Formats: sequence, structure tokens, C-alpha cells
Amino acid sequence: MASSSAQLFIPYSESAQGPWIVRRASLPLGRYASQAAAIAAAEALAPGLSDSLGRPVEIHVQQADGTWEEHTYVVAGLVPGLPPPSTGMNRHA
Repeated sequence: MASSSAQLFIPYSESAQGPWIVRRASLPLGRYASQAAAIAAAEALAPGLSDSLGRPVEIHVQQADGTWEEHTYVVAGLVPGLPPPSTGMNRHA
């Protein structure tokens, strides 16, 4: 059964200088010098990926303790007429 959303992952990097890698499954989509840059890149990739796949994109960020958090963000005009989703992180064990 197909997932209802596409997934982007940003694994934790032990080094402050990175690389922070944005992945879709096992495929690396880009390498970045900071977690913030990787998150920004994933946010920029998500709308195009969503359009091409016809489903929403979720971004998951791994924390230093190994847990994954779902990163949520607002894309202006993505779903007209609906209230914007909350922003922030949702923790996954």
C-alpha cells in the first residue's frame, strides 16, 4: 500500500560543519553545511516534489539523541481556504 505522503529525511550530523544531508528514502538530494540550511533546502524542495507526486511531503529531522521530529512549515497558498498548519517540531520516538 502506498504512503499517503512523501518523506524527506535530514539525519543528524555529529559535526557542526556538517554535512547535513537531505534524503528521500536512501537517495541523497543535497549536502549542506548546517542543519538550518538543510531544513531550508528541504522546505524549498517540498512544494515541487508534492506537485510532481500529487501528495503532501513530510520533512523529518533527526535529533542528537537519535529521535526523529516531524518538521512542519507553512507554504503560502498551498491549500487555499484551509487554516495553515501549526509550525514547529513533532517528536517521533
